This record gives sequence, C-alpha cells and structure tokens, in this order.
Amino acid sequence: MPELREYDRPSAQTFRDEIYPAARPAILRQVAANLAPVQMAKRGTGELADYLKQAIGEQAISVLVSNPNAGPTFFFDGDVSRLNFQRGNMPFSRFIDRVLSPERGEQMLYLESTKVADLSAELSNALHLPILSTQVQPRVWMGNNTGTHTHFDVMQNVAYVLSGKRRFTLFPPDQTPNLYMAPFEASPSNAPVSMVKLEDPDFERFPRFREAQERALVADLEPGDGIFIPYMWWHHVKAEGDLNVLVNYWWNEHEGLGTPLDAMLHSILAVRDLPEPMRNAWQTMFETFVFKQHGEPMDHVEPHLRGGLGPHT
Repeated sequence: MPELREYDRPSAQTFRDEIYPAARPAILRQVAANLAPVQMAKRGTGELADYLKQAIGEQAISVLVSNPNAGPTFFFDGDVSRLNFQRGNMPFSRFIDRVLSPERGEQMLYLESTKVADLSAELSNALHLPILSTQVQPRVWMGNNTGTHTHFDVMQNVAYVLSGKRRFTLFPPDQTPNLYMAPFEASPSNAPVSMVKLEDPDFERFPRFREAQERALVADLEPGDGIFIPYMWWHHVKAEGDLNVLVNYWWNEHEGLGTPLDAMLHSILAVRDLPEPMRNAWQTMFETFVFKQHGEPMDHVEPHLRGGLGPHT
C-alpha cells in the first residue's frame, strides 16, 4: 500500500509553496497542536465538553440520528432508495451529553458539516488554523464511534482532529471506475458517494474494488494532527473516541468558473446516449476544446477574437 507524505507542524509558507501545489494528500502532524481547544482535548474529554457547552449552550442544532441497529456509518439502508438515518434537531448541550453517555442500544448521533461561526463566533476564532487564510471558515463534525462513507468533494480540504482519533482512507480520482458511484440524487450527504462498504466489501458485486484497494492511502490521526485532501480525492473516515470532533476547511478558488458536475450531467443528457459515431465525434470535440489534448486549440485566432472557445480567466 502506498504511503502518505508527512509534515511535522508545517508552516503556512510550507503549505502554500510545497504541500498545496503538489496536489497530493499529506498528513500535517500536530498542525493544530497550539490551539487551546486541542490542548483541552489532550487533557481530557470532560474539559473539552464543558468548553463546547459553554461556547454553544442550548442552541438548537441539526443532527443525524441513526435508525435502530443501523451500525456506526450513516449510509443507505439496503438499496439506494432508503437511508439508515433520520435528521432531527436538539439543543447542543443535550447532544453532547448523549454522545458522551450513550445508553445501550441507543441510536447514534452525529453533527455533520456545521459552520462553526453559526454556532459561536468565539469558538470559530478559537478553532482557526493559522496555516490557512481567515477567509476560509471552519466547519465542525462531532460524534463518537461513527463512520463517513467513501465520497469526494469538489473542494480543496484541510481537516484536523480536535478530539478522539480518525482514520482516513483515500483513493485518487482515477479510481472512480473501481469505486462504483451511487446515483447523485441518492447521495446521503449531497456528495458523490461510493456504493462499496470499505470494511466489508462485496467483491462479487464490486470486483474492480480490489484494484482500488491496492491504490488506497491510509492516515491515522490523533488530536492536533491534520490532513490535506486535494480536490476530488475519494475519502472514507472512521472516528473513534467518546467525543470525536473534526474541524475542516473547504475552498475552491475556481468556483467562479461554474460547477463541473452540472456540466457533466448536461453532457450525459446531451451526448452519452447518441449513436456511437456521433458520440465519438463529440469525444474528439471535448478532447480538443475542454481537455486540450492537442495543445491550445485556438492558437490560430487572435486571443480577443476567440469567443467562447477562448480563455475564461
């Protein structure tokens, strides 16, 4: 299995000049070690829980609530037409208490991808990661021994563990054919998701997943450790601990160009089911003008006269 690059307490300059341009996942050891909430977590879960309850209080939050006997991963229930969880609301302090002291057989709870500034401005400032711009706002994920199914984001992603432990299993974008993506419309989390259960794969149903396994990268993170997940890298996340808290930052400096997923869906509608000769003709057009496989396709026209086939940035 390939190994991830590791950086010990990387600086903002190292991230900006070396880690980010490489467009490869990297472990950022103890990148958040100096943050006060991380230091609290290292001293004990109780201290961190009290701090979070004081910062957020009785504010109502939206949480995922697993169905009875659904297991630790919030995912499909059987086929893609059903989910194994519901969404609900509860006061934050009650959520923390239930996560810390679950009753036997109780449904699992998970706070998913919540903007920290919406919970507490003070907490948002306390969780800021110095290697990133303050314009990139933190999000928080909280639970205990839960799992997030293999998916990808159309964003750059830096995350760090505040409390508990997390195992990230990553696959490069070129493994998409071997990960058996679910229909976009059925996704449990609005992100494209793999149908394969990482910890119990059905190789009869998903035989190409064996190839993806050979390309997997694994990162085990503890409080203060971070990870850089580049744009569209698939990742599965397993959390451990009585109170597991992850903070992450998403950004995409090219959002103004539009949404490639939408463009792909439009192409599926307009191109995929054409007769093969017509589809092949459009494949050549895409290779030429979208992916520029033959160099700059409009070099023969002055830049200011290239219209929609010219540069858009």
